[in-house]
Amino acid sequence: MRKIYITLGVLLLGVIAMAYLYFSNLNTEANANNISLNAVAKEASLIFSFDNDKSFYEILSGQDLLQNVLGEKKSKNLKSLRENLLEHNEVFNQLEGQKIYIGILPGVDNTIDFLISTQLNANADPLKILDNLRSSKIQVEKIKDTYKLNFIDSSSCFIGIKDKLVLISNSASTIEDNFTNQTTEKGFVDYVKANSRFNKNTLANLYINFNNTPLLLKNLLNSSLTGELHIFSQQNTYAALSYNFSKEKLLFNGNTDINDDNYFKLFSKIPEQKTNINVILPTKTANYTIYALNDYNSWRKQLIELQADRKETEKLNKNIAIINQTYRLDLEQIFIKHCNRQFVSFQLNTGEKFGAIALNDGEKLNQLLLDLSAEYATDIRIFKDANIPYIFFGDPFKKFERPFYTIIDNYLIMANNASSINSFLNSYRNGDLLINNEDYRSLTDQLSTSATISFYVNNKNSNDIFGRNLKRPYYKQYQSNAGFKAFDAFSYQLSGGNGRFLSNVLLYKRAEKVILPDTLNTN
Repeated sequence: MRKIYITLGVLLLGVIAMAYLYFSNLNTEANANNISLNAVAKEASLIFSFDNDKSFYEILSGQDLLQNVLGEKKSKNLKSLRENLLEHNEVFNQLEGQKIYIGILPGVDNTIDFLISTQLNANADPLKILDNLRSSKIQVEKIKDTYKLNFIDSSSCFIGIKDKLVLISNSASTIEDNFTNQTTEKGFVDYVKANSRFNKNTLANLYINFNNTPLLLKNLLNSSLTGELHIFSQQNTYAALSYNFSKEKLLFNGNTDINDDNYFKLFSKIPEQKTNINVILPTKTANYTIYALNDYNSWRKQLIELQADRKETEKLNKNIAIINQTYRLDLEQIFIKHCNRQFVSFQLNTGEKFGAIALNDGEKLNQLLLDLSAEYATDIRIFKDANIPYIFFGDPFKKFERPFYTIIDNYLIMANNASSINSFLNSYRNGDLLINNEDYRSLTDQLSTSATISFYVNNKNSNDIFGRNLKRPYYKQYQSNAGFKAFDAFSYQLSGGNGRFLSNVLLYKRAEKVILPDTLNTN
């Protein structure tokens, strides 16, 4: 019996020792990845992450659409880096199995830089790696704390090595600034680490820090973050998305988490809803955002709380009281009773902006709004009082202070110009609708018909809008066949329910039609 106890004791000690070594190794790997993650997360808005494995590069080489997103120049730079550096035998061996992070961040003089961050293996010798690169006919030139690598194909990059941290970029100053800057984006880094645990079996992951997007967009845009773009100036939001390989489309799915109380947060506990309000949108729609509710009455109470946090309650309540007293109405009950559970804001290729609300009984609401509005033309009226749409539906309708509107087929459509309403009515009555477009139907076939919030951008219809807002080099990339012109549309679907959003992101390219030859013998 004593021997059995001794044997069990030895086995137990062995298990404890093995567990200690195993978890110590895990902790070492985690710390290594933390160093490279901390470095890339400081300023990056977008971080693409994958394991340094040859099979990944083989799979990725069959994905041309990622190159369209990056643009021809950046794609060539990254391809050259992969072929000349990351797949270099000596370099690959020293990085094998390590996590590679590629960050997209703002550079100087309105440029967009990339920063690749990774970690050398424990026994790697940086000087030996540089000597091996020189022997491969790669010119290595030391500049301050970085090295400039000039490849045989005339491309180049900068590399910096500090302890075991390796940074690679198109810009020497990006690396130097990173080594100098000791700050850490702790919230975002913790978020990436937490979500990485659940994404171990995916090919690659995309992480988005919306806090950093304003500086990135500043380098892209001619305009400031106003109007529709204002949401990017105040979004304390993170997203963790998994990359799904496909030659026909770029598809990511995962989670989006809103960390502050804002308008979008009002929808985070609303389960996905079946939506169909897109059936009213004109063919020339450039972009839209659809919002879906499960219960307008309860959602309205949350909207009131948000408006109170913004110190707007006194002003808006006074507005409602004056309207109710003047017209002897209960405006609150009118909208609670007659509003259905969907609304949308959208923009046409001309830049005209609209809002639309699905209704339970359009004819009844039309009668109730007669005193609140004045007739402008047949089927077109204008609200007499300000802020009515914003009071009851929030941020998307703030731009419609005293809008013109029409009610047709249980939809209330509003715009700031009567001519816009007239244009909408002509499109609607003539069946000139987005839903009748073959390419749009092909896109929706690949999306869920249920969501809580749905963003959509039509590439072709947005051309003039991007032309006005993008700085020249980026608009040129947008129009290029090797750039975003390759895509037909962009979609970002958010489905709430538990306080965070399940998310599907799709960059869609319609399939090329294959014309089969006529094999019938007509002779």
